[in-house]
Amino acid sequence: MPSWRAAGLNKVLYRIVRSRLARCEDIHGVRSVVGELEKLGSYIAPPVGVETIIDDLAGVPCDWVTTGKAAGSRIILYFHGGGFCFASPLLHNALLARLAEMTHARGLMANYRMAPEFPFPAAAEDAFAVYEALLQQGYNANNIILAGDSAGGNLVMTTLVAAREHNLPQPAAGVLISPAIDMAVNGDSAFMLRNDDPFFDLGTLLLLRNSYLNGHNPCDPKVSPLYAELHDLAPVMLHVGSLEILQDDSVRLAAQIRRQHGLADLTIWPGMAHVFPLFYQLPESKEAIDRICQFMTQHSGQNSR
Repeated sequence: MPSWRAAGLNKVLYRIVRSRLARCEDIHGVRSVVGELEKLGSYIAPPVGVETIIDDLAGVPCDWVTTGKAAGSRIILYFHGGGFCFASPLLHNALLARLAEMTHARGLMANYRMAPEFPFPAAAEDAFAVYEALLQQGYNANNIILAGDSAGGNLVMTTLVAAREHNLPQPAAGVLISPAIDMAVNGDSAFMLRNDDPFFDLGTLLLLRNSYLNGHNPCDPKVSPLYAELHDLAPVMLHVGSLEILQDDSVRLAAQIRRQHGLADLTIWPGMAHVFPLFYQLPESKEAIDRICQFMTQHSGQNSR
């Protein structure tokens, strides 16, 4: 059973996000509705002293996110969610700052190009370019962790696969929160949970997907990593809520990785909504973040740059 705080947030999300998203006819409307999420400050509880330092890696705008605490050589390269179409800097920077602070790492937010202005393959190209740039600057792959939520989880996986295909070293690990892995939307949960998800209705999900694909084949492994070869990749951790229409993306991805002899640590959280770790006031979120930080620490080194 979810906590009372989680149950309350689910009702709030359904009222101020899902019900309004369902009435949106284009991405501009979606962006307006999602902007309301940043008003849920009491649920987000960002750490004290969050600061961002603007940078540019391989032509991609990035932000170094910090709370001013001392950090080692570990880097968390984060790809934010938003259906490839929008960003929520307050939510995502708060999560990244917390992860970085708890793991004594430096947080790097990649502000990749978004659809519909820049459809596929823009986001995937930017994500890989930032990872490659870190390696070219001399950062040790064993100290780099890729993390992302929703669409950002997709970019974690496409970057892992692209790194292997380009004969680049794998990062230390990948962390995926409620990832969107199958653009063909073939998972049973997309239909069985379409009325239960407090965040997304199926129509909104398809609107975001179509804006990103812009007519591209949704089964292309470069856009749907569920259909890619998933061998010889970094260890992966996945967290997903049991109410999500995207739940089966995580379940099937974990199964595919394990079948190809990789490590996939999957947790399905009862009664939780899409990307719930963004809302730190939930006890489930705190537990999930603790597990994520343990995973990051376990699988990454603290060697020289």
